[in-house]
Amino acid sequence: MSNENGANANPPRRIHIVGGPGSGKSYLGRTLAAALGVPVCDLDSLFWDNDHATYGVRAEPDVRDRKLAEFVAQDGWVVEGVYHAWVGASFERAEAIVVLRPGPILRDARIVRRFLARKLGLERAVKKETLAGLIGLLRWNHGYDNDNLARALDALEPYEHKVHAFRSADAAAAFLLATPEA
Repeated sequence: MSNENGANANPPRRIHIVGGPGSGKSYLGRTLAAALGVPVCDLDSLFWDNDHATYGVRAEPDVRDRKLAEFVAQDGWVVEGVYHAWVGASFERAEAIVVLRPGPILRDARIVRRFLARKLGLERAVKKETLAGLIGLLRWNHGYDNDNLARALDALEPYEHKVHAFRSADAAAAFLLATPEA
């Protein structure tokens, strides 16, 4: 696994981003997709059933898996999410896998800021968010590094040669989009 040092000779065009809630995955995904001219896929949009008004209803696994396979079959893309158990097709096809690792307190602040922005109508909310949902997400966030992230890193071992870890989305973007000096 490499880190925030160095530059890429040719920016990758198939990138998978892993990170906890509030780690900057969506921001990095949008930044990279815009710079590379490729589509971005938020794995939440595949994992959760978008026909329900509230969070918590999972999509059918065969539908979710088919949609991911169709997306990563393209020539260029960015996939972002906390998931690791069902996204092997994305890991396999990715030219670079980014692991975002800001600390849980920073992630907490971002989660709360996002929740408030959505409640105040300053940011678009796809589904109705509740205070109970926020509290649950904050609790889950504090177990993420020792549980979900540890399992994700284990799942990434076969792809270690293309895994890059960063504390910030901006550092990841700078690394991935850097062009060597002539």
